[in-house]
Amino acid sequence: MSKHWAVLGTAALVLVGACSDAPTATSDPLSGEIVITEGAAAPTRVSRPLFSDADGAVSGSSLGGSTTTPLVVLPNSCSPTAAAASLTFSVTGKQEGTAHFQVKRHWEYDGTTWTGSDPVTFTVSPRAAGDPANTFVVALTVVNLSGVSSGTSTITIAPEGITNSNSTGAKLNARSSASVHVAFDGCSPPPNTAPTLTLPNDFTVEATSGAGASVAFAAGVTATDLEDGDLTSSVVCTPASGSTFPLGETTVNCSVTDNGGLQATGSFKITVVDTTPAEFTSFPSGTVSLVAANINGAVLDMDGLGIAVADVNHVSEPATFSCDYVTGTVLAIGSTTTVSCTAKDAIGNESAASTFDVFVGLNVATGGFLPPLRMAAPFSAHKRGSTIPHKFLPPSYADGTPATDLAGDLRLVVNQLDNTPDEGAIAADEFSAGSTAWRYDADAGQYIFNLKTGTSSPWNVGSYTTTVSYKGIVLATTQFDLRR
Repeated sequence: MSKHWAVLGTAALVLVGACSDAPTATSDPLSGEIVITEGAAAPTRVSRPLFSDADGAVSGSSLGGSTTTPLVVLPNSCSPTAAAASLTFSVTGKQEGTAHFQVKRHWEYDGTTWTGSDPVTFTVSPRAAGDPANTFVVALTVVNLSGVSSGTSTITIAPEGITNSNSTGAKLNARSSASVHVAFDGCSPPPNTAPTLTLPNDFTVEATSGAGASVAFAAGVTATDLEDGDLTSSVVCTPASGSTFPLGETTVNCSVTDNGGLQATGSFKITVVDTTPAEFTSFPSGTVSLVAANINGAVLDMDGLGIAVADVNHVSEPATFSCDYVTGTVLAIGSTTTVSCTAKDAIGNESAASTFDVFVGLNVATGGFLPPLRMAAPFSAHKRGSTIPHKFLPPSYADGTPATDLAGDLRLVVNQLDNTPDEGAIAADEFSAGSTAWRYDADAGQYIFNLKTGTSSPWNVGSYTTTVSYKGIVLATTQFDLRR
């Protein structure tokens, strides 16, 4: 049902009767000429009572609200509920004295009857028979106070309450009424408004596989509509929430349509990146111990360490690693070298450094010192000032070959047990017997050093520990006593 809100324009419907100087009577009803402006359709001519053409006559017309163009009114449930019309009354003929008449300008419908109220009073001054017509315009309001929302009705509006100051001469008479035709209609629905679509801002996620990342964004998508309410469940996005998005930038296009067919659209971007470096899946823990290949030391076999790497979630394979140890570099006996390594994926994401230590030692022979020293209690006892032979079997290199070329860097340290190591340590190498020093006795297959003790400090009576080492590697250690 279409909705109308009519505000009607003003025009004049003029009824003009025949006039003469002397009053005459006729049995034929007078018919007047109907003039309508504003292009409104002409209503049917109406008959009027006989009148003396010496009297002033009041006639009226309805503008809009005609039989062809009814004035449309809405039920009281609509807002606004009042329709407006403009009504023109014309006065012609002779009028002696001053006259007044009223027209009701507010009309209400209760579902059965029209009731008028709020009259307006017009004053008609004396007029001669040939004077131009006086016109009086009434602004009407028409209200449907009922629930009627279809059909038609007619309001008949006539001048009322006519008074004349001259009661004997020509006076104002009501000659005509006006008809306002009304059509009833229902309330118009409010105009449909497009829904409002709310989407996330552009955002970035980390890839979780080589295919990209599964991204759920539905929590950030909402839609509301003034007429339909929450339309979130009707939003369609491509790709959909929960889809797997590839590495790089993808535009998500979303739309929602309300029940009236209006649509809202929008888009946002999801960028999938790989910023996670590769990782070590196998890496040395603690210290890697090597046995020297010869007196020069050992070479680290990187391939033999079992180091392995992989990219996290295998996003950007292949992964590689690099270390700061230069393959083929000889590491000296007794040295500890820290090796630092990093892992890198195929697009260059590099891990933090991981490290391990490499220590180069010797295969130390079991048994320790040989007689006259004993390796367990009761330890050997020697006279203060005597020479104490220190003998031990040589360690071996990685291939089992005895390390017989260490004598030049062997070191013997003796420490009295009742003193602290820092204060009581004796660089025993300075106390060799005669012209001897550390030497390897090939016939006996052992190293030997003759330690000559003294009769004065630091050779005090008491118990001592004695230790031989090579480049910090302990080769043999035991205990002995000095007596007077």
